[in-house]
Amino acid sequence: MSSISTTDNINNERFEGLRGSGKRVSQFSYIKALACFAIVLLHCFNNARVYHAEVLTDGQITAAFAACSALMWTVPCFLMVTGALLLDREREIPLSKLFGKYIKRMLIALVVFTAIFTVIRHDPAAGRSIFSEFAEGLLLNHCMAYLWYLYMMLAIYLLMPLLKAVVNKATDRQLAILTAVILVICSLLPLTAYLGVDAALYIPTWLVYGAYLFIGFLLYRHNMDARVAAVMLVVCTIAMPLLTVKLAPTEIDPAGLTAYNSPLTVMQSAAVFSLMLRIKRSAGKLIENIDRCSFGIYLIHMIFVRLTMKEMGFDPFDYGAFGFIAAAAVYFAASFAITYGLRKFRLFNFL
Repeated sequence: MSSISTTDNINNERFEGLRGSGKRVSQFSYIKALACFAIVLLHCFNNARVYHAEVLTDGQITAAFAACSALMWTVPCFLMVTGALLLDREREIPLSKLFGKYIKRMLIALVVFTAIFTVIRHDPAAGRSIFSEFAEGLLLNHCMAYLWYLYMMLAIYLLMPLLKAVVNKATDRQLAILTAVILVICSLLPLTAYLGVDAALYIPTWLVYGAYLFIGFLLYRHNMDARVAAVMLVVCTIAMPLLTVKLAPTEIDPAGLTAYNSPLTVMQSAAVFSLMLRIKRSAGKLIENIDRCSFGIYLIHMIFVRLTMKEMGFDPFDYGAFGFIAAAAVYFAASFAITYGLRKFRLFNFL
């Protein structure tokens, strides 16, 4: 990251897409479009592993874990875009808008898609009431694991007034120091477990999601050197799958090295975000529409993943790497088309 002065004297030309112009920031559209496809691909690998575990070889299972580890930058990039947009010091978010737009959208999505997957998963022979399954799924997220993102975003939106107060009061340098402290506690200290040492300072690692908001805000104002970002991206994208493969035959769990709070994931995500901020070309209509539909794509694609892989028995492993890329492309395109069509109706504005 470039030098951050205490007076925050920066060129504000890059913020024209943020402050009242009504224009979308093209770089953010590119980031969200790429991250959206990547997360569909990640879910293809992960769910193929879960749904077909009994017939897969150890090598195939390890390959799925390795592929997922290389794609962990997806959710952090969405969070960094959120941070750059909503934490902007010139942007005011009244409570009426926070609850009436952002939080309302997450709640509606949670209810609707918990209901959809409850119906898909319901087994009448099990003797359980579908209503009790729905209530349990909604309150405990026992329905579909990928909906965790909605619960996380609810927490972030509820904390947004506090986060904005911190950003508005702090200089960029102070905010960078705060972010560094959070990352030391949430990303570095947990690694002591691999050395057989329990860190004395216990702070929930989910605080890293807040750090991603700050990183997005800071990188948009003070981007890092492109060469540094490129090296970080290459090293981390190679290191995480390699560590996954190397540790697979051992009793060491590599999850702590590839999770969202892993230093490797943090650096990889920051590098992707930083490099894509350098895109000069304006996003065309297709990319902007994918951006607008990205939330709906995220929600809807798992219906296709579940129905084809679980209910119909489709296994992308039967077709190698091409099977996963092709499946992700089909799920992505179908989810985009459905979201784009549904958003024309006011009832489905939450997508």
